Amino acid sequence: MDFSKIKNLIDQEVENGTLPGAVLAVTTNNSVPFIYSAGYAHKEKEIKVTEETLFDLASLTKVTSTLPAILLLLEAGEIDLDDPVFYYIPSFKEKNDDITIKHLLTHTSGYQPEIKFYERNLTVDEAVLEIAGITSKKPAGSEVIYSDLNYITLGYLIEQVSGMSLNEFTNDKIYMPLGMQNTFFNPPDHMKKQTAATEFRDELNDYQWGSVHDENADHFNGVSGHAGLFSTVNDLAKFCQLFLNRGTYHGKRLWSPMTVDVAAHCYTDDLNLSRGLGWQLYSTGVFSGQYLQNGYGHTGFTGTSMWISPDKNLAIVLLTNRVHYGRETNINSFRRKLHNRIAITMEEAGVI
Repeated sequence: MDFSKIKNLIDQEVENGTLPGAVLAVTTNNSVPFIYSAGYAHKEKEIKVTEETLFDLASLTKVTSTLPAILLLLEAGEIDLDDPVFYYIPSFKEKNDDITIKHLLTHTSGYQPEIKFYERNLTVDEAVLEIAGITSKKPAGSEVIYSDLNYITLGYLIEQVSGMSLNEFTNDKIYMPLGMQNTFFNPPDHMKKQTAATEFRDELNDYQWGSVHDENADHFNGVSGHAGLFSTVNDLAKFCQLFLNRGTYHGKRLWSPMTVDVAAHCYTDDLNLSRGLGWQLYSTGVFSGQYLQNGYGHTGFTGTSMWISPDKNLAIVLLTNRVHYGRETNINSFRRKLHNRIAITMEEAGVI
């Protein structure tokens, strides 16, 4: 297959100064036919991006940590998606007894996008208690409002139900069974030079490097349901293959095909955005591009993204540290162009 045009797209974005660095993986259900890296993991220190570079996944944590943990608890009969949250977190009973687990997963709880808990030095327990008491919000189920509050709550719920930390649960039940050995919260110090640096922080007088970029997740000791996970392109390709193979990876079954269908189903047909459980589904303008319309994916604020297209037997993982150059860098047009070019290349090769 001729991937030269795809390489050129990435190289041009790096040369133009939009991105310091990027690594791309194109995967099918049983192979990874193309991996390419370009640019810098840390521009100032001239550390190059490779396929072994660890990236701060930001909100990809929602679908690579929190969602699969919820799916495992669902299959085990520990939870039901239509259960009110107060069944598991009693503080929701008084003021938000109508919010269900499904509302949190689909961003239809009505909560605002974020609260800066770190500014008031709140613990996770205190933050969830505050979320439970919010009354100035849209009615549950009335609108899709993408909110970190939903996944902070879900991460806490997972810990209450499982009796394990989110970190321990996902590592033991998901990453180790899949052989995702470079996926974890709080990368060890010896892997710092393998990690892509994110944003320059005035309070550090340096780039954020080796610790999570998201302020709330950082305040919560690096572990939260909405952000905090680090991973490599190779590990995320395995995660995508799990979904392309409908719950099985290299003969290891994590969940049933029905569970994959439940996660990828659209629960917001009559609302403003198309959402599955965790996943963003295709709609006009979404980052998947025009040639991969039947599928689902997610992005992360730091510059990461995944798109899974089951009908094409194709998944795309793009990891960048776009915030290295500042928060205003917008790479959605680049993502769409890249995805379109990948789809055309794979079609020309007779793969899709």
